[in-house]
Amino acid sequence: MIVCSCEVVSHRVIEREIDTGAHTVRELSRRCGAGSDCGSCGRRLAEMIEQRRVARRPRHLKLVASGK
Repeated sequence: MIVCSCEVVSHRVIEREIDTGAHTVRELSRRCGAGSDCGSCGRRLAEMIEQRRVARRPRHLKLVASGK
């Protein structure tokens, strides 16, 4: 599926770039061009970055809320 229509960048290319170290939309833009033209896909790119980050988190680690 194409995520960035302006630069014709697919979700697979974006996922590969995230998996190899792109942690921000700006880094994705630099690496593959996604989000570098009109920017309308920026929100989707940010969501994809977050989804991949959460998916890579080890499941045995639990998030603990601070009691502040």
